[in-house]
Amino acid sequence: MAKGLPSLSLAEVVATSGLMSRTDRKYVLPLNDFLSVAEVLSPRCLEIDGQRVFGYSSTYFDTPDLAIYRAHRQDRRRRFKIRTRTYTDSADTYCELKVSGKRDETVKVRRPHPAEAADGLTAPALTFLDDALTAAYGRPAPRPLTPVLVTDYRRTTLVTADARITCDTSLVWRSGSRSLAAGGDLVLMEVKSASERNSVTEALAKLRIREQSVSKYCAGLVALGLASGGNRWRPALRRLGVA
Repeated sequence: MAKGLPSLSLAEVVATSGLMSRTDRKYVLPLNDFLSVAEVLSPRCLEIDGQRVFGYSSTYFDTPDLAIYRAHRQDRRRRFKIRTRTYTDSADTYCELKVSGKRDETVKVRRPHPAEAADGLTAPALTFLDDALTAAYGRPAPRPLTPVLVTDYRRTTLVTADARITCDTSLVWRSGSRSLAAGGDLVLMEVKSASERNSVTEALAKLRIREQSVSKYCAGLVALGLASGGNRWRPALRRLGVA
């Protein structure tokens, strides 16, 4: 879906839009609508060794009573997500923490993590999480933390002058023996920018494409029947073809 767009390197993406602190806006749209958006925006596309679509696999961790999920369901101000993320084409793996900051800002920090331990949290990872959450919220990570959900998908990254756009397809949720795939002709698009308003969100508004409340982790738990009280994610799940 990114054929014909001018390319840029990973170093250029980091230099122009590293955005570990940012605002995120999410949209679920059919592939044809996404292609129309891309045509209007004329972005550049991340390319590494001639490749423009990359595989991701994320393992999310929570407490036995899903305290992290419940904080998101209740829209608490001090909420966060803990995951390992593997870039499946290179096997590079990170332990990542995403916290919600002021004015709907998302702040992400991460550290390298052993690829063979992607389904668990090592002692150094737990220390990293404790330190980062203490710095953000004044308390360490909850215990115990166990793997709850895995998300697999393919990602294309587009960049404009004032935003980075991640475009995810082939989304699959997995937990134990359960798995569920989103609709194959849909794109989960996230607009990541230093400010709430940017050329991308304005273009989407002109095309009457509305923002969608969706979290891969929370929506996946609801879709697989592993968590209750997820009505806020039902519209997104319907658009993703799984509700």
